[in-house]
Amino acid sequence: MKKSNKNRNFNDITAGFLSKAKEKTKKNALTKAKLKESTYSRYSFLCEKHILSYFENMEVSKINNECINKFINYKLKNGGLDGEPLSPKTVNDMVCLLLQILKPYRYFDMDIEKPSCRQKEVSIFTKKEYNKLKEYLSIGTDSKKLGIIVAMLTGIRIGELCALKWEHIDLENATISINNTIQRIKTNDAKGSKKTKIIIDTPKSDMSIRSIPIPEILLAKLIKFKADNNSYILTNSPQYIEPRVYMRHFKECLQSCKIKDNNFHTLRHTFATMAIARGIDIKTVSVLLGHSDVAFTMKIYVHPDIEHRRVQIEKLAIGF
Repeated sequence: MKKSNKNRNFNDITAGFLSKAKEKTKKNALTKAKLKESTYSRYSFLCEKHILSYFENMEVSKINNECINKFINYKLKNGGLDGEPLSPKTVNDMVCLLLQILKPYRYFDMDIEKPSCRQKEVSIFTKKEYNKLKEYLSIGTDSKKLGIIVAMLTGIRIGELCALKWEHIDLENATISINNTIQRIKTNDAKGSKKTKIIIDTPKSDMSIRSIPIPEILLAKLIKFKADNNSYILTNSPQYIEPRVYMRHFKECLQSCKIKDNNFHTLRHTFATMAIARGIDIKTVSVLLGHSDVAFTMKIYVHPDIEHRRVQIEKLAIGF
């Protein structure tokens, strides 16, 4: 006798969901992949490490709003792999995935209490740190140092930079085309063992595929290093550098400059913050960064400091 949808085993429907998701990552001659391989990897990790262990072998009919809210609270308090609290953003990702899995079998109303994700204040380099790094990179510039300069003057992501080849740089028209990104994802080998692998794919969204103008100072540096089109700019060879290796190089540069430890994404935050502070309109900044919409850019970066607020509020007091 065939089970009703509500009596289905959660493990079974999750396996079915992941199987369909994996199929959507495959390209053929007629269609593009409907799901990025990195997205599938994330789905698989969240299911295996967090969702399945909590809802293991439950009947779908027993998974209700109260059950999901308990799952949310548990993950927020001590749901990490080592029993540590998880961030609201991570738990939100889990809940969205869980609801996707359950959607064909269960209806849920709005009583699910998704955690509030407060936007963290972005970390940027101070003017002094930025100038120290700029000075360090200008001495004995090589391909790896050039890459950091490119990031400082364009705001591109580390994965996009590692995937950048000379064929993507139009020196005549002074533009950089962002078409690919490199990242390492979790995967399983043929024997089911956990592995990781490097993939080169399109950037995270359609808006991230973009063209960035090259400022004259950067154009002059790029011309000096130009190699054949199939070479990566970070190596001037057909061999790429993966992001985590290049991150280590970046941190070594910071140590050499005696600048506090920071991740590569801080260059992107600094680029955006400086651009807005110098009067570049928010729409242009959003397009340069490859954000999905202007609202996202404003949410992250448009936070006037106290001195700017003081100047603006003084305008209201004129003539009082």
